[in-house]
Amino acid sequence: MPPAIAVAAAIRRLIDERDVRVVYQPIVDLQTKRIYAYEALVRSKDPTFESPPALFAAAVSHSCTGELGRMIREMSVQNCPDHPLFLNIHPAELNEKYLVQPSDPIFQHDKDVYLEITEGVPLSHFALCQSILREVRGRGIYLVVDDLGAGYSNLKYIADLQPRVVKLDRELIAGLTTTTRMFKLVSAIVVMCKELGATVVAEGIETTAELDAVIASGARYGQGYLLARPAFPPPEVTWPEMVQQRTPTSNRPR
Repeated sequence: MPPAIAVAAAIRRLIDERDVRVVYQPIVDLQTKRIYAYEALVRSKDPTFESPPALFAAAVSHSCTGELGRMIREMSVQNCPDHPLFLNIHPAELNEKYLVQPSDPIFQHDKDVYLEITEGVPLSHFALCQSILREVRGRGIYLVVDDLGAGYSNLKYIADLQPRVVKLDRELIAGLTTTTRMFKLVSAIVVMCKELGATVVAEGIETTAELDAVIASGARYGQGYLLARPAFPPPEVTWPEMVQQRTPTSNRPR
């Protein structure tokens, strides 16, 4: 691991030189097989940061998470102007309140913007999270609870934050088939989210069996390597031919 002073210099240089790239992964409407939106994902060009979590961990340690997040949002909006966007927000960004500034890039995008907040957001940030998200939602921005089912699940987040979309983590989708007990759980979560006014995106779909089960569960949207890998320019969707055609339960956003 590089010494702290080297990491501090690397994260500062990365922000000053905008030395990251943004790739996009489609979120697919499973009824129409068309792209509903793109999720913007950051990739560091600096080998100091081997993954996005490592990049944001460094930004948190050196108090520049707000700067980094705003830069990524600006690049994301500039490079994909014609589609709705899902943008990831690190909980530490809420402390710096860049999101509520009228000049933030999320308010410059002509299409819908969805802010993804991890389901594991620390409870210490929860009240602040509610306050800031309430403000940006009042300006037409939608909330997404991300990673439901990753490690632990606090379903109270869904009731309290009232998200427009809930994303099911890969841990719930991996190996999913219509004959497993997990399928009953996923189907029940879809029904619950619908009752709470949220639409479900199933993440991490990698096989045709998983896609078939996700469609059967009633989830409206899907995302994963089977449909398209993250790329730039924003990629098209490749729909596998072997997926059974089912008509899932309607689960449109309200």
